[in-house]
Amino acid sequence: MKIMSKLLGWLIGIAVFANVITLILGIFYFFDFFLFKLWIAELVTTLVIAGIKVHVSYMIFESEEEEM
Repeated sequence: MKIMSKLLGWLIGIAVFANVITLILGIFYFFDFFLFKLWIAELVTTLVIAGIKVHVSYMIFESEEEEM
């Protein structure tokens, strides 16, 4: 579970980076509709991954609490 938590952390970092790059490209291309849809999709993906990471971190916390 801890490896999965670290992997999800890296995925969140990559997703945020992609989100920022897409937003910057959208600004320079005056919000091309395709780039805007891509940005929304990346934003949703980032939020889903963040939610999964929170759940995994909570499960790790709960399993450590049970061991004590």
